[in-house]
Amino acid sequence: MQVLLDWASGFSRSGRNTGLTLFFLTWVITGLGGCSSPPPEEVVGQRAVERWQALAQRDMEKAYGYLSPGYRAVNSLELYQARIGDKVQWKGATVKDIACADDACDVTLTLRYRYATPPTGNYYEGERPIKEKWTQAEGQWWLLPED
Repeated sequence: MQVLLDWASGFSRSGRNTGLTLFFLTWVITGLGGCSSPPPEEVVGQRAVERWQALAQRDMEKAYGYLSPGYRAVNSLELYQARIGDKVQWKGATVKDIACADDACDVTLTLRYRYATPPTGNYYEGERPIKEKWTQAEGQWWLLPED
């Protein structure tokens, strides 16, 4: 930042347009302020909802990509698909609460779903709270499944 200030003061003393110098400094400082990362709660909330959207669209490969690298190292996509199954139709999720500390976040979502009840096959639609744990590794936030 000091380099920019020194450069700008030299630019102004050289008889060039001071207004242009001030504009440039304002632009640089404002631009640098915009470089900060969003808070973990925002990032994790977005990733949690995106994962449930992928499940609602039956895009198992995309949903699997939100799982922690450690989980994926020992659980194949095929095993993950088998665990998720196809009996329940996920309709989506809404974030209710997120609490983050260091590299871990506890997320509470409201999950909307639909399934056919045996033996009639009538559909039941409902919603329920669900808790997830997310962790940061390799510069990204990942879901830590309980199973």
